[in-house]
Amino acid sequence: MHIRGIRWLGIRTDRFEELVSFLRDGLGLSVNFEGATTAELSTSDGDAIQVMGPGHRYHAFFGEQAAGPVPLLEVDDVAAARAELEAIGAEIVGSVERDRRWEWFHVRAPDGTLFELGSRRPD
Repeated sequence: MHIRGIRWLGIRTDRFEELVSFLRDGLGLSVNFEGATTAELSTSDGDAIQVMGPGHRYHAFFGEQAAGPVPLLEVDDVAAARAELEAIGAEIVGSVERDRRWEWFHVRAPDGTLFELGSRRPD
């Protein structure tokens, strides 16, 4: 498995509007999208931070499964990465998910830290 980099960071918060405002206005990140319970902002290099507030499905999921922010590590092939991790007995959390740009899955490290491993989908 080849890790290309940390491309995304998911943050669960109960103070959604305040955190989005800080990232946008305080740190100067660009808004990729913003909704009632989630917003994604990006750095000038294109790395993203997505904030999930109460009511978003990942707000609940991260609250149950993670102890803090969840980083997405980009891999070349999600299926191959998942198979490698299953072969060593790593705890896979849930199934592979997809949106129009990415596919990803969650894995728990031995210390309990939750990671996402994802790859870009072809255009």
